[in-house]
Parts: sequence; structure tokens; C-alpha cells
Amino acid sequence: MSRTLLDLESFLELSEAMAGAAVAQEWESLVEIGEQRGVLANQLPADLGATLPPAEQAHARTIIEHCQQLDTQTRSLVEERQNALRVLLREPDSPR
Repeated sequence: MSRTLLDLESFLELSEAMAGAAVAQEWESLVEIGEQRGVLANQLPADLGATLPPAEQAHARTIIEHCQQLDTQTRSLVEERQNALRVLLREPDSPR
């Protein structure tokens, strides 16, 4: 297995951990894991297709699609939390 595919699998593991942290509402963990994932993402080649052997490209595509699904789930949970915080932090209307 190529180094790039191993890195993609690590990226998937971090995406899964981020989704788990969001479900558990462990926001600090989510941020820390997101930072780790960002570092790993910056290390991945810009053109994965050119760096992966043809036999590994389909597996890489599956990993990327799963990561995208997890990102959608995580983003949804984060947006729910942000909306709840906006309501809590909203200043009461001033009396007229």
C-alpha cells in the first residue's frame, strides 16, 4: 500500500474521530482533531490521482467520499450548536 493511501486512511480515521466528537459535543476535542487533520491534509499531494497506482485509486475515491459524508454530518452538528449558542447569547430586547 502506498504512503498516500495510508495517509488517506489516517485522514479518514481523523474524520471519524471528528464526527464522534461532534456527536458527543466534545467541542475542544473536535477542534484539536480538526487541527491534526488539517496538518495531514496539507501533506497530501494536490493531485492524488497522479500519485496513486491505478489499483489504489478506487479505494482512495471511496475513502474520500466517506470523509465527505462525515464532514457533512460533522458540519451539521456544529451548525446546530452554533445556532443554539446564538440564541443563548442573544441580548434581550430593550424595553421601549
